[in-house]
Amino acid sequence: MKIKKYLPYLAGVIIFAVVLAIYLSRSKVVQYTPTINEKPTSSPEVSLPNQKESAPTSKVKLPTEKKSTQAPSKEKIAKLGIKPAPNFSLQSLNGKIIRLSDLKGKVIILDFWATWCPPCRAEIPHFVDLYKRYKNKGFQMLGVALDNSMDSVKNFKEEYNINYPLLIPNGKVVKDYGPIAYIPTTFVISSNGYIYKKYIGYNPESTFESDLKTLLKKK
Repeated sequence: MKIKKYLPYLAGVIIFAVVLAIYLSRSKVVQYTPTINEKPTSSPEVSLPNQKESAPTSKVKLPTEKKSTQAPSKEKIAKLGIKPAPNFSLQSLNGKIIRLSDLKGKVIILDFWATWCPPCRAEIPHFVDLYKRYKNKGFQMLGVALDNSMDSVKNFKEEYNINYPLLIPNGKVVKDYGPIAYIPTTFVISSNGYIYKKYIGYNPESTFESDLKTLLKKK
C-alpha cells in the first residue's frame, strides 16, 4: 500500500530524468577559435631622437616605385617623384672629408643608423659583406652614425670590423635627407646621383643586393 502511494512521485522523477538525459545528449559544446583577422599584429620601430632604449627588430619598407637610372628630364622627375640625392660634405671617423659629389658614377648605399639600435646592428654585417664583394664593381657604402658619442661608434666599428666609411653627421644632412624619425633609414642612390629607393627599418642583405645588381648593370 505504501509503494502504491509513492508511485506517482517516482514516475514523475523518472520522466524528468529521461527528459534531462535526452536534452544533454543532443547538446554540443562549441569551442571558440579566433579567426586570422583577429590575430594581433604590430610593427614596432626604433624612433628618434635620442631614445637610447632597446627596440625589437622590425622590417618596415616604404612603398617605392622603380625609377630609371638614366638622367631623366625635369618634367619626368616631377611626374615620377624622382629626387636628386642632396649633396653633403662630412668628416669620417678617420678625419677624411667625404663629399657625395666626388662619388658621382658610383652606386651608393647611405645608411642612417646608431649603435644602440638593434635592427641597425643586425644590418651592419650585410653592408660589410656587400661592400667587400661589390666595392671594385662601382659600389660605395657609407654609414651616417647618429650616436651622441663618436667613441661608441669607433668601438663598434672595431668590434664589427666595418670596412666602409662611417660619417659624422651635421644638422644639414639630417634635414636634407629627412625627416628621419625612425632608424635604420637607408637610401640607395644611382650612379647619376638620384635616389633610387628609400627603406625604413631592417631589410635582409638580399634586398640591397638586388638593388645593387640592377643599378650596377645599368651603369
